[in-house]
Amino acid sequence: MKLRLGAFMLPSAGASPAEFERGFAGQNPNFYQRGLADCARLLQQVEALGFDFVAFSEHHFHLEGLEVSNNPVMLGTWAAMQTTRLRIGQMGNVLPARNPLLLAEDLAMLDHFSQGRMCAGFARGYQSRHVMTIGQKMNAVWTAANDPEFAEHDRINRELFNEHYAIIRRAWGDSLFRHRGEHWQLPPDGIVWDHPATRDMAPGMVDANGHLAQVGIAPQTLQDPSSIEVFIPFTMSPATIEWAAVEGITPVIFTPIEAHANASVDLYQRAAQAAGRNLARGEGLGHFREIVVADTDAEAEAIMERGLGYVWTRWHDWFGFNEALRHPGEEGAIPNTPASVRERGYSICGSVDTVARQLEHMIETLDPRLIVPWIAAGPAPIDGLLKSNELLVEKVLPKIGVELERFTPKLRADYDGRGWTH
Repeated sequence: MKLRLGAFMLPSAGASPAEFERGFAGQNPNFYQRGLADCARLLQQVEALGFDFVAFSEHHFHLEGLEVSNNPVMLGTWAAMQTTRLRIGQMGNVLPARNPLLLAEDLAMLDHFSQGRMCAGFARGYQSRHVMTIGQKMNAVWTAANDPEFAEHDRINRELFNEHYAIIRRAWGDSLFRHRGEHWQLPPDGIVWDHPATRDMAPGMVDANGHLAQVGIAPQTLQDPSSIEVFIPFTMSPATIEWAAVEGITPVIFTPIEAHANASVDLYQRAAQAAGRNLARGEGLGHFREIVVADTDAEAEAIMERGLGYVWTRWHDWFGFNEALRHPGEEGAIPNTPASVRERGYSICGSVDTVARQLEHMIETLDPRLIVPWIAAGPAPIDGLLKSNELLVEKVLPKIGVELERFTPKLRADYDGRGWTH
């Protein structure tokens, strides 16, 4: 069978758990440089191995150092300069707290810098200090499982997210546009712009009274905007899954619990078919997992426990991530341990034979077309991560009859093919 792999790297600071615990790892220049060095080695490796894309996250004020990834588009530009085929994405830009026009421009620039390798990821934002500080002028709010005001915050967050997404799609696709929404007036009324060059070179931007009537971004994307793959990462919400199915967006399902993951797969397929998209089961969406392969189960577990096993239990549990590991009907606290993350299926971890069995079961159960391994760059030993990726692609996947494939971008029809590099 054919499968795509996308590498998710936060990244974290390049520090050991003991170094993180000393404090302020995110501001240590040595740790940041070490983390970049690890990511650079991983980028070049996963491209050579046939991964489809790499994606970075957006988190701000991360003095703790566990998620030093404040600008995924800028990190993506850095990644694009080191690669030639690997697509460059985000998991994801926190849309309710971002200026949508500026983000549309940034992503279009990344598309040109990478010569058509940009893929976009948009998230809703679960960290209050980030969303409500960065997004304060838009009255943005966080939304997370442990939010005591979840219902109201979720409504506001989703309203902002949907409007910002609509603006970005119009900016990519329409040469000129006018938007009137709950949160944005583009352009605002009354802006005088009676420039003769604009009237001659961008007709329609200025009205008969010399006021700015429409706006547009330059450059627009190099890819045909209707063909750009867009991700909604860390998805568990049925409303988000249905919306993604209608919009033709790729949700990346977070939970590894089979009952919940299967329900998400089936919901996406039903919603897509109702919207006129005839998709096979499992088509059009992806699944997050950590995948760590080593010579023995014990060696793989040691790598996992220094990497995601540390970051998840030290950081993510506080935001309710362990709810993604809850079985139907289960009550009480989910054990916040690396072993629990493995035993409940989020971390597929072990020898070649062990990982092959677990991946084969996942494929038989969920019919995945895309798996996004969470690669714990930073705290996990880089040699262990590199060896793990090599064993995954060269030993595990052939053992279970899986071949890797890549998404092929479709560029704009009027592009003549002469890129900036040649």
